[in-house]
Amino acid sequence: VMNEDYQKGLILNIPVKLPYAVLEKVIEEKLQEDDGEENGMAEYAEVKFAWLEKNPEVDYDITLGLRLKAKTFLFKNKELELKIHLKFNFDPVTNQFSLEDYEAVGENQNRITNKIVQVILNKFLQKKVLQKSRQNLSEKLKQELDKINTKLRENDQPAEGLLVEAQLDQLNISHFEFAPQELYIYLSLTGEAVMEVTKIPE
Repeated sequence: VMNEDYQKGLILNIPVKLPYAVLEKVIEEKLQEDDGEENGMAEYAEVKFAWLEKNPEVDYDITLGLRLKAKTFLFKNKELELKIHLKFNFDPVTNQFSLEDYEAVGENQNRITNKIVQVILNKFLQKKVLQKSRQNLSEKLKQELDKINTKLRENDQPAEGLLVEAQLDQLNISHFEFAPQELYIYLSLTGEAVMEVTKIPE
């Protein structure tokens, strides 16, 4: 019989690296989609490409750069470049992730063009992005936890003569870190695991 005083708990702290190059592809696809809504991004401009960068000179977490081909009357078919500085907030207790603040900046040579683009973009961000930016990640984390436990049950024999019985009971995000080339998501996992040796290798 196992000694009940023995601590068999499993605690893992895992940093997950998500390169900005991967996020950029997702952002481009999302911005290029026509959601059918009035005043959507597709109505104003065609997104040519997007990029993410960490700018230490501004008090924001990350900067999203966009090159657009305008569709509006003032800039018909004109290519415009702009940057959106973004600051996020995450509450690890409630798993609430939200956009706290942003600033849109035109990167074009014409100062008037920059100002008009900034006004249009800020209006779009306020209506379409900021209002929908609050995300509760609890349900997504629960879904991922269920997937992990299913994989653990299906793969309970990692090597010949060794059985592993493992069950995770919690999966949480402790914090996010915006590095120069990637986003780090720090995960904390807790659960129980027991190993049984069924055959001793010769």
